[in-house]
Amino acid sequence: MKKETKKKLDEIESRQFLDTVSSNLSRARSVTVGTCFGGTTELMMRGNDGSVLWSPMQPVEVIELIHQLAANVGCHIHIKPREDFSSWREWRVTKEEKQHLNGHAPFVNDMAPHMQVGANLPLPEAQPGLKLSIPDRSESNDQTVAIKKTINKRSVKRAAKTA
Repeated sequence: MKKETKKKLDEIESRQFLDTVSSNLSRARSVTVGTCFGGTTELMMRGNDGSVLWSPMQPVEVIELIHQLAANVGCHIHIKPREDFSSWREWRVTKEEKQHLNGHAPFVNDMAPHMQVGANLPLPEAQPGLKLSIPDRSESNDQTVAIKKTINKRSVKRAAKTA
């Protein structure tokens, strides 16, 4: 083999090695699925160097991902929402809505029914049974973990003068 050809092959081989090493740095080593709370799912990928990529997903997106993963391995799946205590999301929809969903889950709307909770409550003073007084802790108590003590008398005096 000629020197020029050998040199060119060595260059190509060294570029391929560098490309392989750099591609391994951006490769995910693990995938984790968890909750973001409020009906949102988090999909997380951990990289080789400990870096993390994450994506919050709505239930509709999760179902679409499940379908895509199944299609990728040559499967067709039928998903049916659970109808027990653990199905806290509002999967139950009307017949009119069901026509438009094409078998997919509806978007999460967990907060809408609760947006006005507490909006029309009376003032705390008018609520029966609500205790507003703070108990006096100046008495000696074996369970006391803190005591009242002035730390900087000058700042206390300045604050009293400006008030």
